[in-house]
Amino acid sequence: MSEYKKFCYWVDLHHLKAVKMILEERGIELLDEARVPCRVLRASSEIVYLAPPAWNGLCKRRTSWYRKSEMAEKFLIVSNSSLDFTGLESPITIVESNFKPDRFPNPDEISQLVHSLEYQKRKPSEWGKPDALEKDFYQRWFERNRVKEPFDFDKVLLSHSANHANFLDPKFFVNMNGAKAPYSIADSLHVCSSCLEFFNILGEQWVKKYVVPCIGAVQFARLPADRYFEVRISS
Repeated sequence: MSEYKKFCYWVDLHHLKAVKMILEERGIELLDEARVPCRVLRASSEIVYLAPPAWNGLCKRRTSWYRKSEMAEKFLIVSNSSLDFTGLESPITIVESNFKPDRFPNPDEISQLVHSLEYQKRKPSEWGKPDALEKDFYQRWFERNRVKEPFDFDKVLLSHSANHANFLDPKFFVNMNGAKAPYSIADSLHVCSSCLEFFNILGEQWVKKYVVPCIGAVQFARLPADRYFEVRISS
């Protein structure tokens, strides 16, 4: 992972078609990811894009925040190299980081995070309605990695919510030259839909943030568990 770097660009359909045309002229095919948004973060994927239907795929409930965000109906291009095309300014860059937080929140602080007004205002209605298949998914991963800790689905979901809340109204962050840089408040087993933070659907107002890949990103994007990545807006 020492050379890992991604450049991410949100575009409308017009700009997506323009990029496709330029790449085709260079003999490069712009592939699409149809069902799993985080899969575009694979290091082996040179350049790929997400169309809006991808957010209704495998993680439909977990990525419901996309459909309520300013990014709704936009396309996301993710590349291993910077794209110097008209209309593709200020990419989101994702790089590996040695960041480690001083601490994670305790149960009372997690409760405070999920009761924040900003989180409650922006939370999609679908977010709080996981199905039985999701419980089985998390339980399998949890028991595979934390055999000494009992699995508590409600506790895991609460951690997922608190993590998103911390990027909306940060209580756990580092100070970077006077600006807040929020970070994921748990390990990979206790965060969810990290693609939302990686792609600035949540936490878009912060120039820099530190994001841990969720279980899905570990499984489908092959990112290392519990490793923080620096996500920043490039000028």
